[in-house]
Amino acid sequence: MNACILYLNNKRIDMIKLESDHMESKSWEKLKESDKWDFAEITRNLNPTTSEVILVGESGLNTEYRRWLANHDRVIAKKLIAVIGSTLETKINPNLFSHFKEKYFLKRG
Repeated sequence: MNACILYLNNKRIDMIKLESDHMESKSWEKLKESDKWDFAEITRNLNPTTSEVILVGESGLNTEYRRWLANHDRVIAKKLIAVIGSTLETKINPNLFSHFKEKYFLKRG
């Protein structure tokens, strides 16, 4: 199983790649608030064998990245299995959290 979790917010994007035998992470930061994210570079860092992608973070940025994927990389767009937005009112469903925790982290020795 090869999966990737992308955490997106307006100042920083973190990528955690989960592969069958190891994990690795990468992050990008904005120098100025007015800078735009380079979604092409972020997407290039996904392993071609990635089978599942989960987006977590600010709802507006999640929507912007999903729209970019639909227009520029439909192969990766089809691999999105969950989009978990965050606002002050959003609470993550505990059942969904438990499912992902067990699937991606508890089975790692």
